[in-house]
Amino acid sequence: MAEGGSPRNDISDSEPGKANQPVLPRRKRARNAIKSTHDHSLLGSRRRVLTKERGTRAANGEGSIYRVEGRGYRGYVEINGQRKFFTAASKAEASQKKRELLRRRDQGELQAGRVPTVEQWMEHWLTNISNARPTTDAMNRWVTEKKIVPALGKLKISALTTERLDRWVADLAVAPASSRRYLAPLRAALEEASRRGHIGHNPAARVNIATQQGVKASAFSRDDRDAILAAAEKGNDAARWHIALRLGLRPAEALGLVWDDFDEVAGTLTIQRQLLYAKGVGDYVQHSAKTAAGTRTLQLPMSLVKLLLEHRAQQVQTILDLGDEWAGFEFNGAPVALMFPMANGKPAIRTDKRAWKNLLEQAGIPFERRYKSRHTAATHMIVDSGGDIAVTAYNMGHGDTGFTYRTYVHPLEAQAVELAKRMDAPTLAAKVAANVAASEPQQATPVTRDPSNYAD
Repeated sequence: MAEGGSPRNDISDSEPGKANQPVLPRRKRARNAIKSTHDHSLLGSRRRVLTKERGTRAANGEGSIYRVEGRGYRGYVEINGQRKFFTAASKAEASQKKRELLRRRDQGELQAGRVPTVEQWMEHWLTNISNARPTTDAMNRWVTEKKIVPALGKLKISALTTERLDRWVADLAVAPASSRRYLAPLRAALEEASRRGHIGHNPAARVNIATQQGVKASAFSRDDRDAILAAAEKGNDAARWHIALRLGLRPAEALGLVWDDFDEVAGTLTIQRQLLYAKGVGDYVQHSAKTAAGTRTLQLPMSLVKLLLEHRAQQVQTILDLGDEWAGFEFNGAPVALMFPMANGKPAIRTDKRAWKNLLEQAGIPFERRYKSRHTAATHMIVDSGGDIAVTAYNMGHGDTGFTYRTYVHPLEAQAVELAKRMDAPTLAAKVAANVAASEPQQATPVTRDPSNYAD
């Protein structure tokens, strides 16, 4: 202090280069000292020191990279005024991540905010994004609850890698077909997350699942098919099994038929809906076919028209006999006049398999799944139509004739035997050649004489 109590501010008493500089408050001087020394004891053990890397200043909105003592590097990029943070082990990795985030941001593929976990994103996808049919939605929810969330639910979707999903699929320890089914909802959800910019790519799209050698499908021979139809005619649903074995309708299509689909004058049957069951939904009518080509109108043989007329008359009589005990079926508040319900009018989804099993037993045929009736119909349609694959594909509800031929047409033993007999028979060309040779006269063989036997 100078005389009179005034602060000293003369050059001689000040430090070199600090003349006429204001004196900082004690608290601010202490804070500056902490920043310069990175003294952790003053900051507290739970506090981390962020040091901005020296170098060229980033342009506005380009983000920054910081070093976190003991933790590697942390950085961010800006998206519409919000920051998207990331971490990295090294400065090179941080720079690479920053460049990738900037690229995705500039292409509109990046979202600001926290990255959701697998559990959070699957719930959001199932509730707000997925538009699956009830049966598919029920399966997706079951797979998510039982298979995906227990193993992957706590991970952020950005932390998923193809290798991690490879291990998850291997740990499922199920057949390839089941592995694909369990992976399907996760792959679809991550594809949407990638499209919306939550992740850079879909790791599930790169998971390879081994192909499984499927069970070789076959068709009933004509004798076996006719034996099954003969057994069906002893019961009340002969028309149901004629439609399956002769027209090849899918089980859900046959059970979804209503009487309005049958035109007895034109002799046609229109397929335009399926009767299905989903957990949490129950029995429901899906007013759309499996594929676009699935909606079709089939020309019926007169024998099947007659069977349907008899079946309708029998059903009307049953309704009259049961009276109030006829339960019927309603969907969306409207009655549905099913063509092939149970005895009380309710959907036959849960009894149709058992009815098929009993039918095979009555016909003396070993058990086969119901879908073999569809393969049988396609195979015999090809034979009966003289190989018209286009008509067969239309009746089956296929848009691709090649698919029909590859999947649903099978060689029959009777045809193979007949072909072998034809191969043993002489061809037409060989017969003609033999007939020509037999009809031509024999020519005499010219005699060659030795000139030496003749004198001059």
